[in-house]
Amino acid sequence: MYVLSCQQMRDAEQAALAAGSATPDGLMDAAISSAVAELQRDAEYSEIHRTLPHVVVYMGKGKNAGDALGIARSLGYPCITLRCAAPAEQMAPETRRQMELTETVADVRTSALPLSQTPDGTLIIDGLLGSGARGSLRPEYAQLVHEMNALRRTNPRSSLLAVDIPTGLDASTGTADAATVRADVTTAIGCVKEGLVADGAENYVGRLIGVPLPCVSLPHSTVQVADHSLLSLLPQRNFSCYKNQSGRVRIVAGSVGFLGAAQMCAESALRSGAGLVELFCMPEYYDSLAMRVAPEIMVHRVGSFAEIPSKGAQALLIGPGLGTPSAENQAALSALLARSECPVVLDADALRLLAAGDLSWPPHPILTPHPGEMLTLFPQAAALSRAETAAQFLLRHPCTLLLKGARTLTTDGSSVLYNSTGGPFMANGGQGDVLAGVVAGLAAQGLSCFQAASLAAFLCGRAASIARAKMGQPLCVCATDLLPYLTSILG
Repeated sequence: MYVLSCQQMRDAEQAALAAGSATPDGLMDAAISSAVAELQRDAEYSEIHRTLPHVVVYMGKGKNAGDALGIARSLGYPCITLRCAAPAEQMAPETRRQMELTETVADVRTSALPLSQTPDGTLIIDGLLGSGARGSLRPEYAQLVHEMNALRRTNPRSSLLAVDIPTGLDASTGTADAATVRADVTTAIGCVKEGLVADGAENYVGRLIGVPLPCVSLPHSTVQVADHSLLSLLPQRNFSCYKNQSGRVRIVAGSVGFLGAAQMCAESALRSGAGLVELFCMPEYYDSLAMRVAPEIMVHRVGSFAEIPSKGAQALLIGPGLGTPSAENQAALSALLARSECPVVLDADALRLLAAGDLSWPPHPILTPHPGEMLTLFPQAAALSRAETAAQFLLRHPCTLLLKGARTLTTDGSSVLYNSTGGPFMANGGQGDVLAGVVAGLAAQGLSCFQAASLAAFLCGRAASIARAKMGQPLCVCATDLLPYLTSILG
């Protein structure tokens, strides 16, 4: 989904209304039906929604309130509690229409008093203010925001859904008011407003779910947020396909104390669909690795990294758990990188060696740094936003950059894609090793460097969300928990 300014979205809606391709009520109906469809299709949220028997809708006076109420009704809640910032007669005509529609199919109860508690298992929907709101919140809105956040904080099994944008967050800049909704999920209507992907906004936005409006024609943008359309990149195989046509991945990874990193990246490359996965290691690690990795992975013992073939692979992955190789082996890796003709994924220790000048830049690099590694590669990042960091780094070092974080950013210099899957439950060791393996596996199957990196981030986050839902919403999902679900997504 495109990332656009609020003005661009308003202009697009006005153009649709002026052309007669949409009406105000029709736009709201389309937003509601599309939002519900996306929520129900979302692997994690559909699972959460089944366990939330109660709903409270916070409504302002504008159209955002109508969207929120319509979503609650269309999700099938028979009883809906409302907390309104204004009486019904002051609401937008489209919102009053949604109120009338809802009252015919649900028991609608308006609470005039603050809610000090709700049942644990409540969907809280923020429909107070939309993307057109500016400036500090008025006291009555700030009070309702504090109430929403308190209800969510004291009800661990509940969920807070913001419609279009969390109330209190500036849709253009991403700056937060003193009172700002902290959403678990935000449904971005029509497009993703620029402020939703600003640094720091993720703590208020939560996970992003794009809600398309087919009746509105949007201007093109080179900045996007990943959505389910990314799955169209999954490799399509002929019925006669065999392993040598599915890509060969060569991996150089693992050292004392970090053999798990080598195992996770190799097994995730395998699970991503690569036909053949080879893992190269020094003699002292061979026995341990050969015993612990999946039997389908070919483990090669080499006396020197100079023995690793430079031809015959469709992707090369270097770095997870690699440690600091000898000077001889660093030179051998540099020579291997310089000769490589396939995409090369550089992760973890390979990034550190690259930053120190101990490795050569390959012709087709995919870099996968987390924020700390990015600082090592590009110290100027300390004074820049993530988007600025990526843009300026690529001016100096052309590559495909997958900058990991709460809103992982992938760019090749011409396009930028923010990931929309996963969440804080992935904040544990090994996730980067799995991600690097999936990037290499997809690249080996013929995806471009940018496509492989973008899709890998999306798939890993989605697999983690599915795993978490199946496990009963635990606080964390371990990296190895993703592996079975990567296979099911690819299927």
